[in-house]
Amino acid sequence: MKLTVTVKLQPTEEQARSLRETIERANDAAKYVSEWAWQNRTFGQYTLQKALYFRLKDEFGLSAQIVVRLIAKVADAYKLDNKTKRTFRRLGSIGYDTRILTWYQVKSEVTINTLSGRIRISYLSDERARRLLLSQQGETDLVLKDGAFYLATTLTAPELPAKVKPIR
Repeated sequence: MKLTVTVKLQPTEEQARSLRETIERANDAAKYVSEWAWQNRTFGQYTLQKALYFRLKDEFGLSAQIVVRLIAKVADAYKLDNKTKRTFRRLGSIGYDTRILTWYQVKSEVTINTLSGRIRISYLSDERARRLLLSQQGETDLVLKDGAFYLATTLTAPELPAKVKPIR
């Protein structure tokens, strides 16, 4: 069964500034990709990446994999409906994969790519979340909510056994 676990990051002021700048820049780039896709009526991830990858790296100063993830974000948004132009909030969540975010559960830390390079940040989680994080796979979203940073990650948890009905 697919679940989402959310942990709260504990960044220093400098790390928080770097995370916020990364979110803003990535969403500015997503807005740019969406505008280009809309004007060119081109919505496929591969085509968008081929057309815009190097331009985004140069103009926005984002790492290669963040560029790939934000192009995928835009392409996915247009999969739902390409008759409506997609917009992205400047502080909207951005996706990370295992190439640009690594979990260190023993120390309750992650390393994450930002505009300032890769940084190591502590996170808070309860025991249940720690156990569930052992089966983490797939994308993790960096979220800024009410001034705090969170990581929301997808994982596959074992199926719970069906309730057994008593014999009467």
